[in-house]
Amino acid sequence: MHNFKGAIFDMDGTLLDSMPVWKRLTQGYLAQFGVHITDQDYAVTEGFSQPQVAQYFADRYPDLPVDAQGIMDGMDELITARYETIARPKDGVLDFLEGLRRRGVKMAVATLTARRHAEKALRDRDMLDYFDFMLTIEDIGVSKREPDIYLQTAARMGLEPAECTARPPSAPAFTFAAWLSRPMPRGKRSCARQATLLSSVLLTN
Repeated sequence: MHNFKGAIFDMDGTLLDSMPVWKRLTQGYLAQFGVHITDQDYAVTEGFSQPQVAQYFADRYPDLPVDAQGIMDGMDELITARYETIARPKDGVLDFLEGLRRRGVKMAVATLTARRHAEKALRDRDMLDYFDFMLTIEDIGVSKREPDIYLQTAARMGLEPAECTARPPSAPAFTFAAWLSRPMPRGKRSCARQATLLSSVLLTN
């Protein structure tokens, strides 16, 4: 078994089967104002925090009857409703987390989702207590395309990145890749995509 001491989890699509929460979320809100979001808009805002998305569309469509805060508030209502009705734990995740806890593995969440939504979603499903802490893009202040959130999560655990394993949404279900094998230069883009996948291991109880 791979000898790691910390596990870093994304939330949406990893811990929770919640990607539908975000599917065309911004379009669903802005449609009432006659806005059609383009593929270019989606590409630009990939990895943005919710406030960054709201500001982007407020700037892009200055004639909207709401400002960035209004967009964010409207999207918040949709997010809350969707999490309550759609999101559920991924199959096998609770047993998996319990197995890691029995092994003494430190666990943390590193998510793009705003803390107010992420903490409530995990607490409502009795999952929050498995984790030592959570970091969000709002805490870090830079896009998830950068490595900062993962490196800072490892540092807060008191571990080197090589001592951690991270489970991004693109990995097979509950097969972890030690893709944060060494610190990456600050500012290097697409950390999750570009980091070397040293090994993949299936953790069993």
